[in-house]
Order: sequence, then C-alpha cells, then structure tokens
Amino acid sequence: MSGEGYRTLLDCRRRAEALRARSFTFDQIADVLALDHPVSPLRLYRYAHGRTAADVVAAYNDLDPAGTACLREARLYDYEAWPQTGRRAPARSIAIFARVYRTTARRLLTAEVYASYGVRDRDLLDRADHRHLDPHHRRRPAPAPGTAPPLASPPVPATAPGTALTTGSPGVTGSPFCGQVSVPGIRGSMEPEAARARVPAPGPADCAELLRALSAEEADVRRRELLFELALVLGGTPALALLRHLTPPERERLAAAARRRGPLDPGALDLLERLTARLWAMDESHGPAQVLPTAEAERTLVADLLTQASLTPALRDRLLRLYWALSLIAGWSGFDLMDYTGAARRYHEGLAAAHELRSPAHIAHLHGLLAHMALHQKKPTIALDHAFAAEGWARESGNRLQQAATSIQVARVLSTVKRDENSLRLLDRATDLAGSSRGRSDLQHLSWLTPDCVAAHGTSCLIDLKRTDRAISEVKQRLATMDSGLLRERGILQLRYATALVQKREIPEAAAMIGKAAQIVTAHSSTRLAHAVRQTRAELQPWAENRRVRDLDEHLRALSIIDHSSR
Repeated sequence: MSGEGYRTLLDCRRRAEALRARSFTFDQIADVLALDHPVSPLRLYRYAHGRTAADVVAAYNDLDPAGTACLREARLYDYEAWPQTGRRAPARSIAIFARVYRTTARRLLTAEVYASYGVRDRDLLDRADHRHLDPHHRRRPAPAPGTAPPLASPPVPATAPGTALTTGSPGVTGSPFCGQVSVPGIRGSMEPEAARARVPAPGPADCAELLRALSAEEADVRRRELLFELALVLGGTPALALLRHLTPPERERLAAAARRRGPLDPGALDLLERLTARLWAMDESHGPAQVLPTAEAERTLVADLLTQASLTPALRDRLLRLYWALSLIAGWSGFDLMDYTGAARRYHEGLAAAHELRSPAHIAHLHGLLAHMALHQKKPTIALDHAFAAEGWARESGNRLQQAATSIQVARVLSTVKRDENSLRLLDRATDLAGSSRGRSDLQHLSWLTPDCVAAHGTSCLIDLKRTDRAISEVKQRLATMDSGLLRERGILQLRYATALVQKREIPEAAAMIGKAAQIVTAHSSTRLAHAVRQTRAELQPWAENRRVRDLDEHLRALSIIDHSSR
C-alpha cells in the first residue's frame, strides 16, 4: 500500500471509529465517507471498516466456502479498481465480501456494475444480505402474534454508497404502493365482495424507485419501458426478480396479454404459469414480503382475464387453476405473515375456484391448509372440521399424492388436539402413498412431496407424542440432505429439533439450535418463523439463568427478535 493510500485508510479509520461510537452502521459510515472519497463501493467499505487489504484477504479466505484461500491482495485491488481498471469480481466473491463487510452484496456495486452481471448472478447478489452481523443494525421487530401486518414490499436492492434513497409515499407504512384498486372476481364462482382483490396502485415515489431499479436491470430504453409496464402490472419492484428470467420476446407476449387486446394467447398463459412456479422458490429463499405483492397482482390479472367472453372451456379451466394456485400462494404468504384473516379470505376464494373446477384434490388441499392454520390459531374444533373435510375430498379425488398430503395434515391435527397415536399410522400411510405415486401426478402444487418430506413434516407429531428420539433422528436426517435454499423449512426443523432437545433436558444444545434458526430470521421475512423462535425460547424459561440461555437471549436481542425488556 502506498504512503498516500495508507494515510487515507488511517483517516477513514479514525472517522469510522468516531461514527461507530455514535452507533452508526457500516452502511451509514460508507455513505458519509463517499462524500469525500470518490472510489468504488468495494474500496469504500474497506475504508469504513478501517481494514488493510491484507486484513480483508485473510477474512475473505476464512469465509470462502470452497476452502481454496485463493484471493490475493493484488486481485483485491483489481476488484476495487473496476470498472476503470482491473477486473470485475465474480458474483460469488461479492457475496463473500458482503459478509466480510456486514452489508448487502448490492451495496458493494454501482448500478452500472450490477447491470453487467447475468440473470443468475443477480439473483445471488440480491440474496446476499449480512447486515444482521452489524450490532448497530436494527431489524424491524416482527408484529405481535395475532396482528395483521401490512403488505410489505421487500428491500429494494440498495444503491451504491453516496446515492440518495427514495422512500415510500407518506402515510403508507410498509406498503409498496400508496393507493388501492379493486377488480372484479371470478364470474359466477364466489360472492362479489369476497372476490375483490386489493391491488396496490403506484404512487410517484414508487414509480421513481422502480425506474431506478430498472436502470440497473436493462440498458436498452425500449426494453426498459416494457419492463416498467410489466412490473407495474405484477406488483412493482418485487416482480423484477421474476421478469428478469424472461426473454425480450416473452416479455412482449406477456405485456400483450396484460393489455387484454384480442383473444388470450395460450403462450402468455404458459408464461404466467412459469412465473407462478417461480414464486414458490422465491417464497422459500426470501419470504412472503417479496412474494405477496406479486402474487396478489398476478392473481388480479388472472381474475381480469377470466372476465373475457372469448375464452374456450380449456383456457378457462387453465385460468381457474392458475387463479387457485395464486390464491394458495397469497393465502400461504398471509399465513406466514400471521395475517390470519387475509389468509383465510384467499384460501376460501381458492376453494370457490376449486369447486368451479370440480376438482376434489384442489378442494382437499386448501381444507388441509385451513386446518393447519387453525392449529396455529389454537382453534382445535375448526382444525378438526377442516381436517376431516380434507380427508373426505382427498378420498373422493383418488389422487394418491393428494391423499398423502392430506394424511399429513390430519395426523398433525390428531396429534396436537387429541394426542392420538393413530397419527403415526397416518404418517406411515402418507409415506407409502408418496413413494408409490412419484412421477404419476399432475398436481403441480405437490411436486415437493417425497417420502423424506413426509418424515420431516411428521416430526411435529412425534414431538407432540413425546417420541423424542425418533423425532431427533428424522430431523437430523432431513437437515443433512435438504436443499440449502429452503431457508424457512430449515428454520422450522431446527426449532423442532430444539423442542425435542428441551424434552430431553439437553439445554445448551437446545439454545444453540434456537440460535441457528434465529439467523435464518434475519434473511427471511416470515413473521411466523420469528414468532416460532420466541415460542421455542419460552420453553427454556425454567433454565433462564443458564449461561447458554442468557447468551441466546443476548443474541436474540441483537437481532431484534425479542426486545430488551424480555427475560
């Protein structure tokens, strides 16, 4: 490092230490330093941390999952000098730097550099968020149980340090848009007032935010305008993560369908089905705050398409299935945000569509989810009613995979409400049904259901029935083999593992497992998962003075999962 460069680093280190003493986050310090140092965001964050290149290289190599310790100081300088000189850092490296600097990957890139990455790389960059590692960063506390949180838009990829951020419209806390527009529901399938979807209407600040995000997504002006139109139709900035996977011709095709000029193009319906399938992957990796705005907007678009008089019976059935799937996603997202009223409304609208389709399997699935939600609300009678309704419709469907999914839900209800040992027999039956029906079902909403998943979902029954050793064995097996992108499922399984450990009085191990699940809360917007962390911690209350439990409490307070008054 040159003498001038070292003097700059020392000056930034002194300023950063003074700002940290005043509880500034590293993001805020980088913004302050950007006023005086016109360097790349990657170098700016090194200055904000007061680290030499050697320090950063050592920290990077310690975190590199490849274990190759391949970064050298000269290469770091190349990355920091890009795009004027040097070379562009791979997206995977930027994600590691984000952890080193306790920030988001997007904050380490200018809009121009971000735009130079491909579609998959942008998805990786959007996911890398390690601000929870900064003790001065405060997560917004989750809403209290039983309250309906507002429809929230996810964090928009942050701009480079020194760039001003536009906030939402005044008076609309947590909502991506400022107004509300009602649309007609499915013709002839449900009561009009129940069918009206509430879709946010964009305000000026939201449009400006979307345009700024688009400048990094698409350089071509005409294609940018098309993306802007589609993003507005599909819920605003959250939709960009889906739309970036479509080719320009596919976007044109989808826009033509959204404008509703002429007969519905079956190819456009294919695209809507693809986007809906991607919503589920986004739900697991990011959570309901990212998914819900797009699911609601797409659901509204499909409801509008259903009002066209020129639909063939086949197209109408496809649209009804898509409306059912989007009602399922919207209901599930509302449930995950603990908005039980909103979730029930969407589930019942999906039931109306399933009845119009005359599909017992689709009816059974939603009754099963309503039973599952009633358990979380501690409404055992309602849970039993929906569980037995689901069982009857699943039997009528004749679909073995749906019967497996329904058996899981019925087993959960029986073990929770009645502590009934027959729930274990139902789980064994679900395992057999799932194993014998793989590859022979056309129900897309059950593509995830394998015998291993049955075992994982059944661990709650084992814990209810105090089959602790078997529950631990099943959880450990699933955690070892599950996909790394299934964040919420991993967190829920870790909490069940912790509950089983509490039953065995293995308190230090239980506290450690709760701490692992709490880390997932920082990267996922599931209110239900955060609430489950608090509930599982409450099981440790008899051991509140245990050193490991006290350490866990400090960790949960730092992540804003519990407040500072909690004991």
